[in-house]
Amino acid sequence: MEQAENLKGHLIAAHPKRKEGHFRKGVLLIIDQDYTGCVGLQINKPMTNHPNLSGVMQGLGINYTGDTNIYFGGPDNTNRIIVVHTSDWSSPGTTKINDEVSISNDISVLAAIAANQGPSKFRAIAGYTRWMPGHLEGEIEGDPPFNDVSTSWSCLPSNSDLVFSMEGNEQWHMVLEQSAKVLIDTWF
Repeated sequence: MEQAENLKGHLIAAHPKRKEGHFRKGVLLIIDQDYTGCVGLQINKPMTNHPNLSGVMQGLGINYTGDTNIYFGGPDNTNRIIVVHTSDWSSPGTTKINDEVSISNDISVLAAIAANQGPSKFRAIAGYTRWMPGHLEGEIEGDPPFNDVSTSWSCLPSNSDLVFSMEGNEQWHMVLEQSAKVLIDTWF
């Protein structure tokens, strides 16, 4: 496989033929890629039967009454909250993903949200997904041994509208549609 572009800041959407698992109809934001692999956060699936963000904040001693969902980011470290947010707010614990989207994983972002001084748009994510070097890239490119269409992904650069304006199947459909448009535009 030739050296692919760095996927940090891209959204990936699961192939429609993916039949089961965490990623069926999933949309993930890639937040890091280096020689150790890739890390992504699934951003379109609110967790059910779990506390919402106000419950988590109350457990931390922060008064927050918003009815905000927590999203299932992936199977790794699900007891950790990472906040994906617009880049109009930052703290020392913030990592800029691109010009429009950042992540924060410290308590200051939760305190700022509770005080109505945080980012204009955000999603609280529990857990993340990690791929070993070359694995995700192989699934996207369809390179052996990852050449099963049911494990492939559609990919496109993220922006705040694609990340925050919808969720669930609607978000999954939109990312698939936008990535198809990008692919067609590169062909013609």
